[in-house]
Amino acid sequence: MDAEQILQDNFEEKNNSFLYLLHEKSLFNKDAFHQFYDAVRAVADKDVNISRNAQKIAFIYGQILKCFLYHFDKNDKYKITNLPENYNKMIEFLDKSVEYYFTTRI
Repeated sequence: MDAEQILQDNFEEKNNSFLYLLHEKSLFNKDAFHQFYDAVRAVADKDVNISRNAQKIAFIYGQILKCFLYHFDKNDKYKITNLPENYNKMIEFLDKSVEYYFTTRI
């Protein structure tokens, strides 16, 4: 799938996108996560629409982090299923992909 389409699908929380599965289904889908991660890296390498994609990446990144926060808030009913034990490594991957995008493009 095209990297920009993956970003767009996550931005719109379309079915089976990583953000949709995490936010709407409370499911951490490792394949969808890596697909999003790879898409961020791919558009960073070829991006000609910096501001539009930067806005999408920042939005998606924020939503993902909020889902993690809600998951660990004992007063919130939101829980992520299938969250890997090494979730902190996934957060590091996410951080690195977003950082890579912004440091190579802006």
